[in-house]
Order: sequence, then structure tokens, then C-alpha cells
Amino acid sequence: MPLASSLQVMNSSLAVIGFNAIFNDLDNIDQVEACLYRGEVLTDSLALQLSYSDLCKRCANLVVEKNNLTAKQIAVIVVQQNLGSDYIIEGADQAHFSYQRVSDLTQALQLSEQILAAENVAVLIISAALPDEINNTNNATISFDTDFAGYAQLQGAACLLLSSESFVKANNSVRYATINNVTTGAHSDINNIIQTSLTATAITAKDICSLEVTASADNYLNELEQQSLLNSYSQSADFETCTTAISCQKSVLGENETVSELMGLIYSVISLQQRYRGAVSDWNMPSSSMLSAWLSSPFYLFNQPAPVFPLASGKARHNAYSLINATAYSHIVLTEGNDNLVHQNGFNFHGKQSLFIIGADDQQSLLLKLSQLTVSEDLKALAQQLYHTKNNSSFSYQVVLIAESVDELNKEIQLALTGINIAFKNQSDWKTPKGSYFTSQPDQNAKTAFLYPGIGATYVGLGRDLFHLFPEIYPAVIALADNIGASLKDQLLNPRSVVALGFKELKQLDLELRNSLANIAECGVGYACVFTKIFEQVFNIKADFASGYSMGEISMFAALGCWQQPGLMSARLANSDTFNHQLSSELRAIRKLWNLPDINDGEFEQIWETYSIKGTVEQVNAEIHADERVYVTIVNTPDSLVIGGFPEHCLQVIKRLGVRAMPLNMANAIHSEPAYQEYDNMLALYSMPVTERIQTKMISSSCYLPIPQHQKAIAVSIAKCLCEPVDFPRLINGLADKGTKVFVEMGAGRSLCSWADKTLKLSGQQNHHISVPVNAKGTDDQLTYARAVAKLISFGVEMNIESFFSGSLIQQVNH
Repeated sequence: MPLASSLQVMNSSLAVIGFNAIFNDLDNIDQVEACLYRGEVLTDSLALQLSYSDLCKRCANLVVEKNNLTAKQIAVIVVQQNLGSDYIIEGADQAHFSYQRVSDLTQALQLSEQILAAENVAVLIISAALPDEINNTNNATISFDTDFAGYAQLQGAACLLLSSESFVKANNSVRYATINNVTTGAHSDINNIIQTSLTATAITAKDICSLEVTASADNYLNELEQQSLLNSYSQSADFETCTTAISCQKSVLGENETVSELMGLIYSVISLQQRYRGAVSDWNMPSSSMLSAWLSSPFYLFNQPAPVFPLASGKARHNAYSLINATAYSHIVLTEGNDNLVHQNGFNFHGKQSLFIIGADDQQSLLLKLSQLTVSEDLKALAQQLYHTKNNSSFSYQVVLIAESVDELNKEIQLALTGINIAFKNQSDWKTPKGSYFTSQPDQNAKTAFLYPGIGATYVGLGRDLFHLFPEIYPAVIALADNIGASLKDQLLNPRSVVALGFKELKQLDLELRNSLANIAECGVGYACVFTKIFEQVFNIKADFASGYSMGEISMFAALGCWQQPGLMSARLANSDTFNHQLSSELRAIRKLWNLPDINDGEFEQIWETYSIKGTVEQVNAEIHADERVYVTIVNTPDSLVIGGFPEHCLQVIKRLGVRAMPLNMANAIHSEPAYQEYDNMLALYSMPVTERIQTKMISSSCYLPIPQHQKAIAVSIAKCLCEPVDFPRLINGLADKGTKVFVEMGAGRSLCSWADKTLKLSGQQNHHISVPVNAKGTDDQLTYARAVAKLISFGVEMNIESFFSGSLIQQVNH
């Protein structure tokens, strides 16, 4: 494509080696990033009590210090629209060693290229804004949205540190991303600008994972940017819909002139380096006049962020930044490092929840410490202080409080002062709706069991925050399969859409997901591995025992590393005729057994349904007539179970029993006698080479005995489990008899925890164990894990919880 003479193209690679940002009530980039990730606007901002000079210094100094650089190694570019202001010039002069001034980010990047080509230095681009008036908003959306009513205006500063490739190597710098191209031109030439930028980077529009947009509040610029992007990005020869996520930091931080320009680039870097696609949390839909164009474009928007996984091709991912102002347009392309290493962050530490651990050796001392606890405004510092005390001491009892504000912490303390007394009196535990926890019967020697649930609880949105909360698991998880995104069903769990998905749409997507046995099996196995990696690699908890419920037995072997190549199981499940057509979907094995006519692939006729009902096995079996196609498939508790079979016959049995029934909308025929038709195929499916023996003892739900870690034994155990009813109470009581007091549910939901609690209560052990779910639909993942940690710590389980008390996006450079 011939370049128009008016275009300015920057093809030098600029390495991003540092960044920082400060806004009202957000003291550093980690707090800013946490707000951006969650899409949470500031609703009651306090003014910054800083001069322009001090604000710039405070923002820049951390970046300079972390990179171990001196004044002589840095050239500073101040981006400010009002270049004639003596106040700004004086402020910049005080803040930095030497500087040049430009009026927009594009000029700063172009100047950076010139400086880096001529001098062996790093370039710090910085911008600050201190408006007299702060405007907040309650709606985190952007001007492309039909519901847009205006942006917030905040006080703050942002800075970005750039260098050349040679500087990175010489100084051992951390490269967060690379700016590969900046193409700039007039408003009238935006299509050419975008195509030139992509061509110069040797990519197409489809290769852009996320596109950060300006989304100006100015109607003319807003409409021009939308129309230009919709036209340009849809011209790619390999065009597909829903390939590029739209993000915009203004939905959270508002319109802050040149600071917003710089923050847009910084957010593009962060989301690329941290491997997620950003969200516009209150996004609804584009204006009706542009809706059709959006629907036929490559763009989509999330209301909640979603992880990014490596491309199956192994190529690096790219983000782009669409930057428009009153005079020009720029298209900026960034590339990830593609190193598959751990990229640390401070998201867990700087998240909403904080953990406060108070320990003592007796009841009186514990209550005294609680009553004397001085609650400061800096809750993170208080949490760290208490954590360090815990690490340097050994206590018989520990209470763990969860809170996200001073008022909430004071409330939890008052509840604890009463609740702990009752817990000691009744030899029981105490907990609050928030998740604070205390047990009067800790047991540091208790055995731990990982319980792997079945696949039915998988839902849209499962696990979307886990890779950001626990980046340590990333290398191990992506090594499980050649295309881990496909194995974890990224596109099903994080559906792409131009229009925000409402409750009904999400419910329908959940239903469609549950009706595909192969999909939920593959996804369930994948996320069982994710949950297990968090406990084993992050928390450093190894299970003494493990067991699987239904298809959770497959998850158990994969997650604990019993197979040499567990990722192969994903492909096997995805391509399994047994789970795609014979025992699910068309149910051909059942049709053959029942002499029913076959149907076409994908055609639906409900000949099987499963129902959850109250009753014992004996009661239900007594009501099933010989000619009825009804089977007890799973016993969940001593008085509740699941039946499956021909819907009409199931309903007849339920009516005779006189009980209420809940259809589970799962038309698959596992755990029933008809499943034995596929027994040999399942043996072949689950027969894979095994690894060296692991320490965890795996208890089969087919024979309720430990399973030898041999290829044939594992295949037989799984095949029998899937053809026979599951007796979960027998499994739990067997584990309890072996000394298990800590049960961790390694999957979606908390059903196994509830059933284990009920089963053990009937056995008289309700005060001597804990059950810990690691996922709860509709509950923030960070809160779920904070609650899990509170239980485990108070019970006396040794674990590594450092990520709750430290961490940062900005890494220290060691020369």
C-alpha cells in the first residue's frame, strides 16, 4: 500500500520498561489497575493535597527507583496541552532533571524515538492534571454506549518509561511490552492510518486481541472514531466477527485530557502484559444508528474482564490503541513479550478485601487482643502488620477477619468478641456473612482431602479472575495442552457480544453449556487443574487424599498429575463419540437399547432427564416398576439423591413417592446400567500413560478403595465409576475414617461441601471438620479465596498466603 505523504510512521521498537499512575484515593499503579480491572469508578473522591511538582515527583520517583536509574540516564518529556502556563513549566522543572514539553502523546512518542536513536538513555513521558473541580460518576461506561451520560474528571498523574532494545539488555530492564508502530495523520485519512500501521507491523486486524479506544465525549470525534474503526477493522481479508475486545480506561478514570491519553497507552500495556482483556462494566449497547455496523464488525465488549491464553500458533499477541484528538489521529500497535513466564502483580494484595489474622494461646488473650486492636485508616498496612506478627509467632488459636473498610472491620471485631465466646462454650466454630472465621477446635495434624466435583456446575464466567489473582499458575496451566484456551472453553465461558448480555441470555448460555457433555467435561477437567495448581503451587497445600464425584474422577487424575500428558484428555473428550453422541446429545446408545429411531446430529428429542429428589435409595428403588426406565444415578446425602431416565417414567416414580423434584437439565445417561454399552469405549478413552507415583492417595468412587497409579487401574476405575451409581456419603465417611478433617472442593460451586457437611453431621462429626469451596457462582473470586484462607488458617492448616499481603505490577530491576 503506498503511504500518503501526510502520514508519519514510527517503526522503531520502543520497549516499555516502567509505568506508574496516581489518582484521587488511588496511591499507586496497583490500586489504579485494580479499579480498572474491576471497572469500579471512584464515587466520592478526595482532592489530592499535592502541588503539580510534588505530584509529578511522586509518580515518577517510584519508576526511576525500581529501574535503578540515575538522572543522567533519563530524558523527560512532559505532555501538557497548556504549554504557555508558567505554573506547569515551573512544576515540571521542579519535578525532573531535564525535560522537553509537547502538547500530546503522539508528539511525545515521536520525540522519544528521536531521543532513543541519538542517546543511550531511557525516556520518561509524564503528564499530570490538577483541576480545581473533581467530578465523579456512578456509571462506568464510554461514549460509544447509548446510555453514556458523561465522564468523571479526576486529579492525577501518569508516567511511562521507554527505552531502546540495547538499553534493555545493558540495564537488565523488565520489558512489559513493546511499542512496534505509531502511525499518525489527519482525521480525513484514518482508514489509511490504520491499514498502514497494521501492515508495518506485519499483522492484520484479526491479530489485535484488545483495542483501547479514545471514546471522546465530543460528539464529532466520538462518531468519527467509531465509524473509522468499524470500517477499517472490517476490511481485513481474514475478517471474522468477535475477534477484538474493546477497552477504555476512561470508563473508570474519566476524561483527564493528556493524562487520559497516556493512561490509555499504559492500560494497553498492562492488559497485554497481564494477559487479560479489559472490560467496560456498565456497557449496554451502541447507538441504534451504529448497531448494525457493530454487529457485523470484529469488535466485542465484556462487562467483566476475561483472561487471555497463548495463541495455538505460538505467535505473540498484539494490542492496539486508537488515539484521536482535535487535530490528529494515531494508531499504535503493541506486542507482548510472549515469554510464558510468571508476570507478578499486586491485584490480590490491592484488592477490596483484606485479611486480619489475630492469634493467641487461650480464649482470654485472644479476646483481649481483639478488643485492643487499633484500627487505622490504612487497612492494608494493618493487615500486613498482623500477618508479620503471625509469621513470627506460634499461636494455639487464630481468628481471621475479612473487611474492606474501617467500619466493616470494626463491625467484624464486635461480632467476633461475642462469637468467639460462644464458639469456645459450644466447642464449635464462628463465622460471619462476610466470611470472617474462627474455630475453637483447630487441628494442625488433620488430613486434607481434595474433592473433585462433577461437571454439571460449570457455568458461564467460571474462573475469569483466577489467572489475575494468582499469576503464579500461568506457566503450569498453559503447559497442560497445546491450546489451553480451547481446553478451558474460553469462548463459551466468556461469550463475546456487542450488546451486554442480560440475565436471560446468560441463563440460556448456561443451559446450552450444560447440555454438551463433552464441553463441560473438558472444561471441568481443565478448571480442576487450575484450582489444584492454586492450592499446590501458590498456597503450598498438598492433599493427603483425593476423590472424584462422578466425572470429577477424571478431573482428579488430570489435576494431580497422574497422566504424563493430561492435556491429551481434553482433546479426547472433545472428540469422544461416547460423550458427544452416545450417552449425551442424540443419546444413540440409549436409543439403540430402547429400540428408538435414530435422529440427525444436533437434533434434540428429550428421551432422558435427571432429577434431584429427597429420599433414600431403598425408598426410591421400591417405587420403580420393572417396566420403567428409571435409575438411581447418584446418592448425594443419606436422604437426597438423583434419578435419571425416560422423563415420563421418572415423573411417574416421583409422583408415587410424593416428593418435590428439581430437573437438572442434564440429558446424559452416565451412572446408569445403560451406560455399560459404552464401557469398552470408555476404557480405551481413559487409558493413557501415567507418571511416577504421587504422594496423594486417590480413593475411587467405584470401589471406594485406593487406586493404584497404573494405566489399566485408572481406566477401569473411571469407566466403572461412570457406569455405576455414585454413593457420595460412603466416600465421605470413608475419608473421615482415615483421619480427613479438611475437605477442599476443587471445582465450580459448593455442592460437595454442603453434602459433606450434612453427611458428617449425621455421623456426629460436624464440629471436627471444615469444608472449603474454592468457587461460588455470583461471588467475587477474591472474596471466595479470602473466605477459604480464613477457614484454613483458623483450623491450623499451614499454607503460603503471601500474595494477600504483598505484590506489585512494578518489578525491581537488579543490574
